[in-house]
Amino acid sequence: MKLKILYFAEARRIVKKNEEYIDFNGNTLSELKSTIIDKYPKVAEVVNSSMFAVNLQYAQLVSVLKDGDTVAVIPPVEGG
Repeated sequence: MKLKILYFAEARRIVKKNEEYIDFNGNTLSELKSTIIDKYPKVAEVVNSSMFAVNLQYAQLVSVLKDGDTVAVIPPVEGG
């Protein structure tokens, strides 16, 4: 299936892109998380502490993805 991945904040800085389309052979958000970490090992710490949204709705790692979904990687916000 083809997914659109949106990267925000620190994740965007590390992967050096705002978004990308990927061909994904898994089923769940958890499997996608592993795929992103495999592709960009330096983003592992950020992705492991991030929240995810699928089609503008916050999602759990057990969420099943469908072809054409848009997944946002939303790292925690820091600062003050």
